[in-house]
Amino acid sequence: MTPIRALLLDLGGVVLAVDARACFDHWGQAAGVPPARLARRWQAGDAYAALETNAIDFPTYLGQLSAQLGIVLPERDWRDGWNALLREPIGPVLDALPRIAATIPLYCFSNTNAVHQAVWEQRLGGALGSFRKIYTSWQLGCRKPDVAAYARVAADMGFAPGEIGFLDDNADNVAGALAAGLVARRVASANATLAAIDALLGETRGTNHDASDSMHRETRAAKSGSQ
Repeated sequence: MTPIRALLLDLGGVVLAVDARACFDHWGQAAGVPPARLARRWQAGDAYAALETNAIDFPTYLGQLSAQLGIVLPERDWRDGWNALLREPIGPVLDALPRIAATIPLYCFSNTNAVHQAVWEQRLGGALGSFRKIYTSWQLGCRKPDVAAYARVAADMGFAPGEIGFLDDNADNVAGALAAGLVARRVASANATLAAIDALLGETRGTNHDASDSMHRETRAAKSGSQ
């Protein structure tokens, strides 16, 4: 088994809580329509992907979002609702990041956009310092779950895909990472995230221990043969 030499974490849903309902609640109240109606109409289509890869800017996306949801709002209301997606940091994971980073190189890969990034950078503050680098889809120009996106990130990290442990709360993103050769796990809670990290680190320690034992056995055999 190839040992895990680096960890790559998703941001939203793993390090920072997100709640799409908060967006629809804000927009529904501002537009005077039931939030559930907006939730039914919304979909992560081509325009959403284009925003997350910086192919279109936020005002252009809002025009398409307005048509999709069937409401018209001032940009401030759109922006406030958009940023309502981002909730509080996931405390147990956030608190564990320095410990993890002291054990193994730690990176982050997020599908996001410039508007959201400005918010989560401020909200997470110095905690982001545990990551050696944060990769964002809008700056890369590619996004999860595209295999090419993982390959690009892995190359920049300087590790082979099979040496990278990846955690995400989205099943499609995990499938894409597996297809790219990463050791990927889906996590749905703080406890699951921490358990997955411990398991990956445990596998790495176990592999290193096995390799060390093998080396010692070979050394003892060589000494015995020379006597």
